[in-house]
Amino acid sequence: MSHNYLFSKLREIIKDMIFRKAFLLFCFLVLFFVFPSLTLASGGTSEGHGVASITFLSLAILLIAAKLGGIIEKFGLPGVLGEMAAGILLSTLGFLGLGIIDNLRKDQIIMFLAEFGAVILLFQIGLESNIKELVKVGGRAGVIAIIGAFLPFVLSSFFLTPLLFPESTLITRLFIGATLVATSVSITVSVYHSLHETKTRAFKTFLGATLIDDILGLLMLAIVSAMAAGGDVSISTIAALTAKAIAFIGFSIILGVKLAPFFSNLFSKIHTGTGMKMGIAISLALAYAYTATLVGLAPTVGAFAAGLILDSVVFKNFDQPEIAKDLASLKQLDTKTSKKIKRIIYKHSKSHVDELIRTLSLIFSPIFFVYIGLQVDIRSLLNPSLYFYSLLFAAVAIAGKVFAGIAAKGSIWEKILVGMSMVPRGEVGLIFAATGKALGALSSDTFSMVVVVILITTFFAPPLVKHLLNFLKNSTKTSINEKPEPAFAKVNA
Repeated sequence: MSHNYLFSKLREIIKDMIFRKAFLLFCFLVLFFVFPSLTLASGGTSEGHGVASITFLSLAILLIAAKLGGIIEKFGLPGVLGEMAAGILLSTLGFLGLGIIDNLRKDQIIMFLAEFGAVILLFQIGLESNIKELVKVGGRAGVIAIIGAFLPFVLSSFFLTPLLFPESTLITRLFIGATLVATSVSITVSVYHSLHETKTRAFKTFLGATLIDDILGLLMLAIVSAMAAGGDVSISTIAALTAKAIAFIGFSIILGVKLAPFFSNLFSKIHTGTGMKMGIAISLALAYAYTATLVGLAPTVGAFAAGLILDSVVFKNFDQPEIAKDLASLKQLDTKTSKKIKRIIYKHSKSHVDELIRTLSLIFSPIFFVYIGLQVDIRSLLNPSLYFYSLLFAAVAIAGKVFAGIAAKGSIWEKILVGMSMVPRGEVGLIFAATGKALGALSSDTFSMVVVVILITTFFAPPLVKHLLNFLKNSTKTSINEKPEPAFAKVNA
């Protein structure tokens, strides 16, 4: 009897907590969405600060929506999906008549901040894609990347899109194909990290192939976006744009590697603090983004190239991060602890710029993803055929990457694991889709379909990667009389 009483009281407490949270959420929605909409509808704004105040409110709505979308991470799903879902929810509220959403969608400053978020995100990915590591991964990862980029692009651009959308232009077909090329590194890496499997051969192969895959994807984006901007789709134009894109990335990297240390050393004579270090990094990203637009390429391509050339050596004359200074001040340590401390200092000093940019990205990248969701036309989501088409494109996107895994070493299951690890499209695919929509290459319906495809691939792959990792780990433990390289080989870091 006492047990039943305790359980009933517990249920009452839980119900009360849920009611309170629901009430607070309702009040929050009224405060930040409904009340501002009524104010706008009545023509009321703060005198003298009308435009700025609405932009401040719009920015607050986007950031809070992004953080609320982060609840999806509690279920083991990538935060990017939650941020994009939050944007789609905002778009739904606009569809239902909430006036402020339409203002938010058309706000030029918000549009700029969203694009800035995309530039910072690609700059961050470039920083994490070390050129020396690309050379180390070898030809096998390159073969996997080429197959994984070629198959989805060709199958979607030249077979599936003409079959399902016979009236689509070549630019539209190429953009749909391009969005299915690049792989999201962060989504799959988080799965490997959670299971402590980052020293496996499968992880090293997947990571190397993904880095090369990103470069191939950015090249395709550069070529296709330039074609969309120019409107010419002749063979000679495609060849010229391909050469231009390759030349831009190659020349930018070579020139940057030579000049970045010089300018870094020059500015270090003025100040060696964190502000100067971050200022140089962001300035370089923005300068490269602008230069890319001068040659007809997307600014994100330039930001990625800027990230590739920056290395910790560039900032060797600058101050160490505070944590490194604090650790370096420790005295009277034994040899073992001293060596460990030195490794930690080296790690934080080497990744300091990456951490600074990552912090900036935590603010601006979510704005981009929520804004992407906000661009989804809710009317197109009400069309049942959109989901049928999305499933077909998702099947091509998944099959192309999984088949590419055949070029990996190991058993058939390890090959499938490598291929499946490359399936999520995530943030990079969304950047491609946003570029296509901005250039008019993707209609509202096509853009919505591409977003759904990216959602499917990003939801579909992580659970299967986790299952395959556990399966291979268990099969390796239970197998006997194995050769030195079993199905799930460990490699040196």
